[in-house]
Amino acid sequence: MGQSVSRVTDRVLWMDKHPKPKGKRRSRKLNLFFFAVPLLLLIFSSLFFVWSRIHVIQLGYEISSALKEGRSLVEGNKQLRIEIATLKSYARIERIAVEQLNMSKPKPDQVIVIR
Repeated sequence: MGQSVSRVTDRVLWMDKHPKPKGKRRSRKLNLFFFAVPLLLLIFSSLFFVWSRIHVIQLGYEISSALKEGRSLVEGNKQLRIEIATLKSYARIERIAVEQLNMSKPKPDQVIVIR
C-alpha cells in the first residue's frame, strides 16, 4: 500500500491543483501583441523604404533617358533649321531657277514694286 500512496502523490505533483489565473494568459497575449505589432510595423516600414528607394532609382533612370532623348531632339532641330536655311538661300533658288527652269533675271522695267 505504500506504493499506491506514493503514486497518488506523484500524480498530485504532476497535476496542477490550482488553475492558472487568466490574467497571466492575457499578459502573455498582451506581451505577444506588444512585441508583434512593432515588429510588423518595422517590417512594413522597411519594405516601404526599400520600395520607395527602388522607385526613386527607376524614376532617375527615366529622367536620364528623357534628358538624353531631349538632347537628341534639340540636335535634330538644329540640323533641320540648318537644312531649312540652306534650302531657302537666295543663291540656291536663283541657281535652280536659271539651270532647271530656264528663267532669267528680269529687266528693271519688268519689275513692279508693291507696297
